[in-house]
Amino acid sequence: MTKQSEADDIIWMVRGHLSDANSRGWQPAELFEDNKIRAEEILKAIRQSKIGWQLSKDQFPKDNYPRPDNYPATDKQSVPQIFSSGFTFLSEESADVVGQFDLGDGALYPTRLWRSDRITPMPGRHFYLNVASKKDAFLPEQSLGAKDISHGKWLVPLLPQKDTELWFADIVLNGPDLWFDPTIIDNFFISDRLKKALDSGKLSKDWMLTRCSVAVD
Repeated sequence: MTKQSEADDIIWMVRGHLSDANSRGWQPAELFEDNKIRAEEILKAIRQSKIGWQLSKDQFPKDNYPRPDNYPATDKQSVPQIFSSGFTFLSEESADVVGQFDLGDGALYPTRLWRSDRITPMPGRHFYLNVASKKDAFLPEQSLGAKDISHGKWLVPLLPQKDTELWFADIVLNGPDLWFDPTIIDNFFISDRLKKALDSGKLSKDWMLTRCSVAVD
């Protein structure tokens, strides 16, 4: 028989990088150029980053410009603590916190965001978040709200229902503080200690975190 032993035996599923509210129209500088080989390399890296591949710094673009077709203009919008434009980005406040924790095989890589004139930098520092560690621990038979897609892959709706309850084996309590579960599509997870640090800095709202239970003996 399993149970959730203590309040600290929990983890958190991240939804902020998937939310339309946190989507921003930044585009790698190389995609504005006529370099099909480099463009395909970047698009491949984006796909890999979404499923937890370990990527090197040179696989991420150094510069990002606003897409001209985006409305409202990307460089006129506030930059969330966590946001997506293909890759997952962090603002400097969240990156400073995350950088103090165990990323395992993952990493933070600096990048630059520019205003539409391509001369003026956006204020603050920004980073790519490469989540590359994995913990295979999801317990679908004890969980509610996840949809069985196929071949052992599960999808959690972006807006979980009130009765959504996700359970994981206690191996998630050890190791890196950010990771993917290979059976869960799109979402990654963070430890409770990292969540508390984000809370302390009043940064966690943009992360859109869903509490998950851990089954212990």
